[in-house]
Amino acid sequence: MQYYIKRWLTYITLVIVLVVGSLSLSGCNLEASIPNMGAANHTTATQSNDSLSGTLDVYTLDIGQGDSHLIKVGDDYTLIDTGDVDHRDRLIALLKQYNVSSLKNVIITHPHADHMGGFYALIKAGIPIGHVYDNGMEGSTSVYKTYLKNINKKQIPHSALYKGAVVDLGHGATFTVYAPEEGKYLLDNKGRPDPNDNSIVGKLTFGKFSMLFTGDASRAEENRLIKEENTKLASRVLKVGHHGSASSSQKDFIRSVRPELAVISVGLHNDYGHPTSQALKRLAEEKVLVYRTDTQGTIRIHTDGNTWSVTTER
Repeated sequence: MQYYIKRWLTYITLVIVLVVGSLSLSGCNLEASIPNMGAANHTTATQSNDSLSGTLDVYTLDIGQGDSHLIKVGDDYTLIDTGDVDHRDRLIALLKQYNVSSLKNVIITHPHADHMGGFYALIKAGIPIGHVYDNGMEGSTSVYKTYLKNINKKQIPHSALYKGAVVDLGHGATFTVYAPEEGKYLLDNKGRPDPNDNSIVGKLTFGKFSMLFTGDASRAEENRLIKEENTKLASRVLKVGHHGSASSSQKDFIRSVRPELAVISVGLHNDYGHPTSQALKRLAEEKVLVYRTDTQGTIRIHTDGNTWSVTTER
């Protein structure tokens, strides 16, 4: 027994040395094998490896100050958020670059322009959309009205995602929703539902790989998630909330997710100071490796459900 324990510890040490060495050599590429995290860290939506087909790619698109994440699994594509109005052309150019001819799902995490502003560009480009999901909150802006008008005009199936929902992304990939909770929107200091803190928060699962998407979740939504979900949030990768604002990525939230790396979608030299030094410091203290679009361009995560790698545009 001691022999096998010693042999296993030697293997683990070798893996760690190899991963650290590859990071120090490349700076922009990461490869890792995925050990089993244990049953406590998997939701009921987790698929067995037997149901997986092919590979999965997540592209955190470099579309300036906003969010847009393209998920490719087999020949199916899902888009989580669509970036801002000013970057519509950039969004379509990237979708063409990745040979996207149709979208199985579009998920809009909340009705702010930097997350839904590019939706009109999808319609204008004639990209077929199978289903549109959002957080059920209505907006009063022209961007929201245009979004809703085009959904109705094109008769695209449209529904809200609430806690407990599971979206099939195809080929064994699922998106399990943890927030918002139907009928229990979090309120701002004026007593109104807060779009940021009612962002759709959900976990992408493909075999042993997982990635938590957080929209613009800040302190209030993170606190609810910590209290109600806790270890269910555990994910290999964290999409940092609210572009790395000071009010997001609290220490306790990071510790609930326990990510190995984080991605931040953010514009270069943006007016908000994102990502903030406070958020970056908290991630560094928890030893989370950070990738960001403003300095590294589009970030690609590739996985077969057992091993995974990260590459960046620059």
